[in-house]
Amino acid sequence: MSWLSGIIGGGIGAMIAGPFGAIIGAAIGSSMGGQPAASGSHIGYTDTERKQAIFFTAAFSMVGKLAKADGRVCSNEIEAIQRVSREALGLDAQTRQFAINVFSQAKDSPETFDHYAREFGELFWQDQQMCSFMMSFLFQVAMADGSLHPSEEQMLQSAKQAFRLHDSVYQSMYSRFVGGSARTSTSLIKHFEILGISDEASTGEIKKAYRKKAAEFHPDKIEGKGLPPEFIKFANDKLAEINASYEAVMSSRTAN
Repeated sequence: MSWLSGIIGGGIGAMIAGPFGAIIGAAIGSSMGGQPAASGSHIGYTDTERKQAIFFTAAFSMVGKLAKADGRVCSNEIEAIQRVSREALGLDAQTRQFAINVFSQAKDSPETFDHYAREFGELFWQDQQMCSFMMSFLFQVAMADGSLHPSEEQMLQSAKQAFRLHDSVYQSMYSRFVGGSARTSTSLIKHFEILGISDEASTGEIKKAYRKKAAEFHPDKIEGKGLPPEFIKFANDKLAEINASYEAVMSSRTAN
């Protein structure tokens, strides 16, 4: 049973203002075969549950808009969304279906991608590990068909600004998912970008950046923020990436 299963069929959408509440309500209706959520059933939901629901809805709303950026949603994009939902987030079948309902409602909604990105950024920009995960999710969906459409790239740039992501984080993801970057000529440079520092940084600066990044993505910190437990796997994967980059950078300094 995943964290969201307890609110599907409930009235949590009534607790959330604006388009996110509307999307949740519509997705719940789809999950229940078009039946409305029970009136007043949102009573008793905690702030943490509300935050989780907003995060979940914002994420799949942005993905919905991004997938339709080139005018159509292809099967590869749906497959990428399912893969991330299943493998990175560990969502159960019921919650994956709810996610697809959110995706379907959002992609045809009158709201723009920029609107969803700004709302997400205002709520979560201080949780940069979650913003990094969201950006990675967006890149995977954008590149599911093997190419980056100009409209998709524009949305990714908009998300970067809304999330207040450092340019090095964005460039690292661009290089990883799209391939090639004016700022990244070697694999070692990618490791510096993952740590968020210049390749001219001193050994002391490298160690300081590593400690800061490792602390940001420590799984215990994710748990302490009340975010869904499924994101602990992402934190572990990100921490492993940071450790690998630190080892590669330090090894290169030793070799020289």
